[in-house]
Amino acid sequence: MSALAENLGFAGIPALDPMQTLYANLMGSVVVVWALLRFTRALPIHGLLDGAARALFSMWLGYALAHGVTGLLWGFLAVEVTFGLVQLVPWWRSRPYRDRVVAVGHE
Repeated sequence: MSALAENLGFAGIPALDPMQTLYANLMGSVVVVWALLRFTRALPIHGLLDGAARALFSMWLGYALAHGVTGLLWGFLAVEVTFGLVQLVPWWRSRPYRDRVVAVGHE
């Protein structure tokens, strides 16, 4: 992957140490479990939560890009922002449904 980045004119990807690998595997595990939940018990609220997670992740990607990480992350940022909007815009447009879901969560 690092060679591809360098061939495209981006900074190379540094080698990972064991702690970084641990965190990458932890986050990968969380993503897999979340995806299984979304496939087996898909609920509209899951889309809202997934959209919120994508917004947070996009902010962290932006932070990393602002601090000089490899430009390859721009592609990931574009994907996260796009899918985040796809998931959140219907919630913004559907206020009565959103209010009902929030009210159900407080019972």
